[in-house]
Amino acid sequence: MASAIAIDELDPNSQLLRNFDDAWRADLALIRQITLQEMQEEEDRILAARLAGITLDAIPDDVRNMAMLLHDSDNESNHEDEPKTVSNKSNVPNIGITYKQQKKTKCALCMDYTIKTDPRVPCNHKYCISCLQELFMKSMQDETLMPPRCCQKQIPIDLARLTSKQIENFNAKQLEYSTKDRLYCSQPTCSTFIPPKLIVNGIGTCPKPGCGVTTCSICKAASHGKFDCPKDEATAAVLDTAHKAGWKRCYQCRAMVELNHGCFHMTCRCHAEFCYVCAIPWKNCKCPQWDEENLYREARVRTARIPAHQRTQTNNGIDLNEAIQRMANQLRANHECRHTNGWAYTRGGGRCEECGHFLPQYLFRCYQCHFMACNRCRRNRL
Repeated sequence: MASAIAIDELDPNSQLLRNFDDAWRADLALIRQITLQEMQEEEDRILAARLAGITLDAIPDDVRNMAMLLHDSDNESNHEDEPKTVSNKSNVPNIGITYKQQKKTKCALCMDYTIKTDPRVPCNHKYCISCLQELFMKSMQDETLMPPRCCQKQIPIDLARLTSKQIENFNAKQLEYSTKDRLYCSQPTCSTFIPPKLIVNGIGTCPKPGCGVTTCSICKAASHGKFDCPKDEATAAVLDTAHKAGWKRCYQCRAMVELNHGCFHMTCRCHAEFCYVCAIPWKNCKCPQWDEENLYREARVRTARIPAHQRTQTNNGIDLNEAIQRMANQLRANHECRHTNGWAYTRGGGRCEECGHFLPQYLFRCYQCHFMACNRCRRNRL
């Protein structure tokens, strides 16, 4: 402290520069807040006009990019540690002040400040090491997070700095999740995944020490030698229930899938894409892409998110039914949205359409299809 005071006394301009830096940061925070608010209002105005049949010029890319940059800098401020030098203009020779600006980068998930050694993922977002490790751990339990990714770009495992045992477990899970028509041990108390290399002549051997039970790869029950597969009453009951409920079975991992909303283009948690009508791989059939009842149900939900005054107080004075019809038409056009046009921060909270979790304070809305997602899903799932 004494040395810092002495230096400031030698160079009174140093304190002035520090004050200027603090004022600049305060102004930047205010500019960021105003810009993001105006961006949200402009997006709402364009959406309301679109529902009314009015064509407006889209927000210029440079403005949108600046707003998104400010949004990210608010959540993940990318202020790197750059040395700042205040030159000495006093009569004392060869004295200068060199200091480092405090790091202001925030983690893309928890929004806590990161440190210099924390990893930056391929999409250029910064993660604190604990959040990145948690993502890799969760991906071993939740298939929708495998492979770990951010902004649709896969994250190299070496960035997570896992232990050798964790890497071994991760590689095993990655193999399991990427295997088509998986086979699990038929012993109910085991159910260990049987890798393809342990399946010989249609019979898989459980790799778990102390188990070693053999399983038929056709009927998934205990192996039965060369005899035909016996009737599996439990599986038959599940398939009967699925048929009555209208569920479909993924052709790749054989998991049951239920359509809650959206088009018939299904993406399973194993990442296989197929038609919900005929259950064959996507774009290999001529089935319709939409169920009209589901389409209009989804259109009503998304229209309800638009403030009433924006939905009805337009130049054309459209009513609720017309707004729903326009939204249905937009959903038909954007039913395969990849959410690459960015996300709008939306206050008020709600339920994430991807994972189903309720967030009380905010969600993110896709600029193109109005899909609502939590931060975890928009970063690591979609």
